[in-house]
Amino acid sequence: MTRKKIFLIVQAVLCALIAGLLAAAALRLYFSGTGNQAGELFDHIYTREKAGAALLPVLPLFLVSLAMTVTGIVLGIRDENADKPVRDAKLLRDLGEVYRCAARREDARGTRYLRTAVLALALALIVLGILNGGLEDVLAKGAAICTECIGLG
Repeated sequence: MTRKKIFLIVQAVLCALIAGLLAAAALRLYFSGTGNQAGELFDHIYTREKAGAALLPVLPLFLVSLAMTVTGIVLGIRDENADKPVRDAKLLRDLGEVYRCAARREDARGTRYLRTAVLALALALIVLGILNGGLEDVLAKGAAICTECIGLG
C-alpha cells in the first residue's frame, strides 16, 4: 500500500468520524434543549454559546482534517481511479441487465402512465384540499404563528 493510498484512507476516515461526531453533537444539543423545558424559562432556547460548546470537541479533528485536505491539494494527492469506470465483470453484467430492463418499451410506457396517474391524483387532492377549506386553515395557522410566537404584526 502506497503512502498516497494511506493518506487518502486516513482522510476519508477523518471525514466519516467528523460527520458522526457532528451528528452526535447536534443530537446532544437537541436533547439537552428538549429536556430542560421544565426548568428555567429560557434554558430550552438554542443559543450560539450552546451550539459552540456542543461543537467545540469536534473542532481539533476538523482542523486536522482541513490541514490534511490543504496538504493533499498542495501536494497533488488524489485518487487516479476516481474518474475511471469500474471494470468489475459481475457488476457490469448486473448493470447491463438493469439497463436492458429499463430500456424495454413496455416498462417505459408503464412508468410514464404511473407517473401521470400519480401527478393527476396529487393535483386532484390539492384541489379537494383547497375546496375543503384547508387553504384558509393553513393561512390562519401561519398568521397565528407569526403574530403570537415570532411577534410580527
